[in-house]
Amino acid sequence: MDKFIPNHLHLLVKGYFINPPHDEKTLNNFFIKLVNKVRMNVVAGPTSVYVNELGNEGITGTVTLATSHASMHVWDMEKPPMFQFDLYSCSEFTVEEVIECIDDNFGLLQYNYVFIDRNKNDFKIIDRN
Repeated sequence: MDKFIPNHLHLLVKGYFINPPHDEKTLNNFFIKLVNKVRMNVVAGPTSVYVNELGNEGITGTVTLATSHASMHVWDMEKPPMFQFDLYSCSEFTVEEVIECIDDNFGLLQYNYVFIDRNKNDFKIIDRN
């Protein structure tokens, strides 16, 4: 069996939803779909919780991967609902795969992203919009 060689990639996405997740089950199901789509393996979670703190209301969740993690925070009381998402992985994945999964599950109104190569001492931006 070939030795795994890590490829340190980090995707950060900020955007706005049409149909944001409001409960733990919905966000946890999204994480499972995402992990399958990008060919990674869950080692813990997913774990999500709804935060009911005034001005910070919304669901937040994470999933721990054999190759690192993914997280999402949603502020569902904002108009439109805002989210922040990140996926850090030592495996290969594309921005398009991740954006498609987010859009298919929650409907994207608008988003921005930055895709970072963290293999060297200096971070290198691979792509952004």
